[in-house]
Order: sequence, then C-alpha cells, then structure tokens
Amino acid sequence: MQRECNTLFSQFMLTATLGRLIKDHRLRKRLSQLEISLRIGWRDTTRLSKIEQGRVGKPLRKTVDKIMEALDLNKQERGEFLLVGGYLPTDEEIKKVIKLVKERINTWPYPAYLLDFSWRVLCLNQHTIDIFKLPSALKSISFKKAPNLLEFLFSPKEVLPVKIEKGDDDKSVQPFPIAQVAQFKVEQNGRDNEKWYKDLIKKLMQNEQFRQVWPKVDPKQYHKKLLDYEYKVITWPDKSHKTFRFHIFTSRLIQDQRFQVVLYLTAE
Repeated sequence: MQRECNTLFSQFMLTATLGRLIKDHRLRKRLSQLEISLRIGWRDTTRLSKIEQGRVGKPLRKTVDKIMEALDLNKQERGEFLLVGGYLPTDEEIKKVIKLVKERINTWPYPAYLLDFSWRVLCLNQHTIDIFKLPSALKSISFKKAPNLLEFLFSPKEVLPVKIEKGDDDKSVQPFPIAQVAQFKVEQNGRDNEKWYKDLIKKLMQNEQFRQVWPKVDPKQYHKKLLDYEYKVITWPDKSHKTFRFHIFTSRLIQDQRFQVVLYLTAE
C-alpha cells in the first residue's frame, strides 16, 4: 500500500504545477486571492493571479516562502510546494535532513543513501562504498560538493569498476547507463531550464560516453512498473568477485518530499 501511494504521488508530481498547487490550497482553505495577497504585503491580486495562471516565470524562493506562510502550510505541504516548484534544498535544509536520517542510513545492513530530487548524493553508508567499490573519500565528502548520481554512471573504471544492470527483475534488466538516463529524463521532465540541470548536463557532456548515450535514450525506454522500486544486479566484468542482486526501495521523506532515502535489500 505504501509503495502504491508513493508511486501515485510521484506520478502526480510529473504533471503538477506550482500555480495549480497554490490555487488548490487557497480554495481548499476558502481564501481569496486578495486575502493571500494582503497577507504577503502585496497591494492587489495581480502578482498572485499571474503565478496561479502560470503567466510569469518561476517565482523566487523568498516569494514562495511568503506564499506558503500566507497559506499557513505545514511541513509536508511546504515540501510538496518546493518539490513541484523545483526549488533545490538550502544548506540548512540539507543539514537538518541529514541529521534526521543519518543514523538509519549508517546502521542499514546493505547499501543506503540520501538523495534530493535532483539526484545529488547527500549521504551514504559504508556498505554503498564497499559493494560498488567506490573511493572511501566519498564517505566524508561535504554535501556542498555532493556528486550527482548520473556522474557515477560515467565515472572511469577506477572510480566505479563494477558492471550494473537494473530493471523490474532478472529478466528485464538493462545496462545501467541507459536505464538510469531514461529514468532521469522521466523524473526531471520540465526541469531542463533549471540552472542546476543545465550545469549538470554541460559538465557531463565533457564525457565521451555520456555524449553518445544521452541523445540516444528515449524516456519511453523507462519501463519500470513502480517508480519507487527497482531490481539491480552488480557484477565484476572479469567475474573475480561475487555477484550481488538487490531489491531497491525509494521512500520520499514525509516532511520534505524533495528528499528520498534509497534502501537496498538482498535478493539472494
């Protein structure tokens, strides 16, 4: 049931708009545009009306903060707003979330890590480093320099020496770069004009393999049945190490849906 709810929520996020969300909350609370505008300190409803109709560009974060305050939203509703609007978490927000989930991630018996919606790896446990044979320095890397999950896909062999495939099960797995890029394009649909998105793709375009894969991958290649579950196979190309098979579950944080904890469970 929880997985079904998470999946429905994720699908909603692909089609929701910030303006629509503002209007929905305003109407649900039986507040007029004028009431909200006056609470914010605006003289009339012009700005709010344009935001709700999507007739202006993306509002600044401080403007959205004022709107959320005027609507008297709780933490969960604020997280939903910021996710739909595509607002990256602030340093303070990241610190609070890491503090909240760090113990759970560190004590998890298999790979586990924390991502934000842009796929930055903000926190990971030692099992993640061991299973994927990642550089140990990643364990202590500052979240301000957090690598994006896509960057790992196209890392040199000395950084990511293992072969990874993923899908719904053993029969549907496909090469990790193709599956992951397709998933990224689906989840980040509509965010290609965001600065963080442009910076990430520009950086990755310096990688020859990425330049070859990126334009060829169609989001329709993303055939996962559940957005919050995947099956992953990790092997060494020369078969010199054990093959790992995992069920992976992704759960968005209730208090701020911009963050998600990824937990691995052995499938053996």
